[in-house]
Amino acid sequence: MPRMTDARSGPIVAMPPESDRDPDAGVLQHERELAAYRVRGSGHGHAVLAAAACYLAAAAFLGICLFPLYIVVTTAIKNQRDVFAWPPLWSFHPTLANFYDALFVFGGQGALTFVINSVVVTVASTLLSVGLGSMAAYGLARFSFPGRKQLAFWILSTRFAPPIAFVVPLYLMALELNLLDTRLALVLIYTSMNLSLVIWLLRGFYREIPIEIEEAALVDGYSRVHIFLRIATPLIRPGIVTSAVLSAVFSWNEFIFASVLTQTKAATLPVYLSGFSNAMGMAWGPYMAVGVIAVVPIATITIALQRQLVRGLTFGAIR
Repeated sequence: MPRMTDARSGPIVAMPPESDRDPDAGVLQHERELAAYRVRGSGHGHAVLAAAACYLAAAAFLGICLFPLYIVVTTAIKNQRDVFAWPPLWSFHPTLANFYDALFVFGGQGALTFVINSVVVTVASTLLSVGLGSMAAYGLARFSFPGRKQLAFWILSTRFAPPIAFVVPLYLMALELNLLDTRLALVLIYTSMNLSLVIWLLRGFYREIPIEIEEAALVDGYSRVHIFLRIATPLIRPGIVTSAVLSAVFSWNEFIFASVLTQTKAATLPVYLSGFSNAMGMAWGPYMAVGVIAVVPIATITIALQRQLVRGLTFGAIR
């Protein structure tokens, strides 16, 4: 059997002559490689099927969730005859008459007044909640004082009881202060209800800011107010956006306090929707039009700020 040699290190390995090699060795090696390739291909196929099944399940779930919204929107742009057609019409001529009737005609007053009330109350209560809550959250996150933990827990405990438990006391207070059927009453109540959520949410954001940044600012001559306004708060922009969106959603959709404390002058859109009917029954077209009007503002804000909202909700989840 010949040997392969190296000029520096001598013989390396012995190679059998061509006549002594096993002719089946190459065939066996090829079969093993083919079997391994089939296994890998089978695993890849299973992965593709599993991914396709997940996407189909997600699409089905999304369709189930969006179907009621589809019914609301399509009913809002149908005429009265198409609304009650059976079987339901999937192809029809859209109309915006229901939106005009809902905003300006139906019920003698229309929904425009209630939309304005909802916008004013939501914007005012959200600005107050985020403004006051951010200052309180910064104080709880950065300053040490006796009872700080107990105070933070007490603020959170205001969310433990259901809102219906506060209806009677708040009604009596509004009655004594002559605030019944006023926007100011709703603004104050919504602000107080949102403060606990905003404080606890932003407190976690402020605590995540490295203290060294603020210490460096103090060395440079910044005051605590300047640090709060110019350094700390801009760094937690996702948290500000998240707390503002959550506060706006609560204020926009709240019904219990608005239905008890208001009648006509300061009533909001949910109150208007609850009494949307006439002597002939439910006017489904204008009713669904008001539903679309109620959904569009919050949905638009959420979609526009979704990147900041996702960052705010997941902030601190991964370290």
